[in-house]
Amino acid sequence: MSEDIAGSRRDLVARVATLELLISDLIDLLWTVDPKGMERLASEAAQDLEIQNTRILAAAEHQRERLFTVLAERRRKLKHRRRAREDEAALSA
Repeated sequence: MSEDIAGSRRDLVARVATLELLISDLIDLLWTVDPKGMERLASEAAQDLEIQNTRILAAAEHQRERLFTVLAERRRKLKHRRRAREDEAALSA
């Protein structure tokens, strides 16, 4: 029984990792095809995160943290990789 659970958990982790890689490749391709559209999406993601940070939600705190995590991940994934590296270099300097 526990072997089945461990096996299905490993399978799920592998599937999620594969989806994350596919999404990352798709985002890179979209940056090549439509940089202006991706700039718009990236700025919307940053704006959504800022709105969430300034808004007081009536939801439970753990739900607020989960929403923050999802929005931050969305913003991070939509950043152009080259620009993200430049931002990291500027922060470390």
